Amino acid sequence: MRILILGKNHSAKAFYELFKKDKNNIVFSTLLDTDFCIDFKEINDIVDFCEANDINLVLIIDEDYINSGLQEILSSKNISAFSPSIEAIGISASKSAAKRFMYKNKIRTPKFLVAEKPQIAVEYFKQANTIQVIKPDNHSYQECSLACETLGAAQKIIADFFNSGNKKILMEDYVEGKNISIWVLSDGYSAKIIGKSVKYHNDVAYFNPEFIDEELENKIYNEMIMPTIRALSNQDEEYIGILGFDIILTYDNDFYLLSYNSFFDDINVDFYTKGYDINWAEVFDSVIVGDVFLKYQFKPKDEYMMTIRQNEKIEFLSAKTKTNLKRYLKELEFNTTELEEAQRRWKF
Repeated sequence: MRILILGKNHSAKAFYELFKKDKNNIVFSTLLDTDFCIDFKEINDIVDFCEANDINLVLIIDEDYINSGLQEILSSKNISAFSPSIEAIGISASKSAAKRFMYKNKIRTPKFLVAEKPQIAVEYFKQANTIQVIKPDNHSYQECSLACETLGAAQKIIADFFNSGNKKILMEDYVEGKNISIWVLSDGYSAKIIGKSVKYHNDVAYFNPEFIDEELENKIYNEMIMPTIRALSNQDEEYIGILGFDIILTYDNDFYLLSYNSFFDDINVDFYTKGYDINWAEVFDSVIVGDVFLKYQFKPKDEYMMTIRQNEKIEFLSAKTKTNLKRYLKELEFNTTELEEAQRRWKF
């Protein structure tokens, strides 16, 4: 298979390394320091390259490429491109667009305000009767969401976000609980859950958390996941691809949707590239033609998996038992302070 990966983050690298393991694949990418690194200047250069090199699958991870309409252009040339459309990606590219979409479609989410001026955000904070989480509108991992209790701290964060180029920010009521990510494959009309994890500060993630039983998973699927897929379809914006749901699960098993992701995020992607024994290139191609729900079962190789961000590196661990997972952590010489804090916050 001849594959082109468009993206430069950890997720792109993870899939590049996975696809390279298959000797039948030739993998091109925009990643630096890889065997076949391509530096594209224009969108048309990508189309020409795919046609000249008989590319079978284009995996579009970078949202800039999706927002350029590349998926639609490639599809019109009968080139298989795995990514949502430019219309469907709106809910993951912009937190404010996602929030308005949730509100319109009655999907439970914390109370919020979209502010386009610093003074509006500050005044809203003054009137709020609960802790506020302040977020940039885009999905930049260099700018994290920050919870604020004091006016002084909020003013500084708001100013910093606007001064760094954000045209709008999101103010959201803080809800205490566990940050759960649920990942689905969608053909535009239905969705299949392929995994779930819990994360802490984007630095520690634990796969397949035992916080969600089958009853709760079905409730989230019926009240959050499928309403999203159906609403997009009703708007003629069918979401075809991987869609992540970032959810707050409260300690009494209530749940609120915070945001969407258009592909695996960096702290979760290794669960799927290293934790599953599955041909993802075939899966992606199957999603494009719409038969993935009939052909594949998604079951991880090990019961327990964890990823840990240490500086710029993300470590992946997996084990059959919790005891072995803890032993591997010690062998890794990971500073367990943050993990212990995560477990305390998770009440686990």
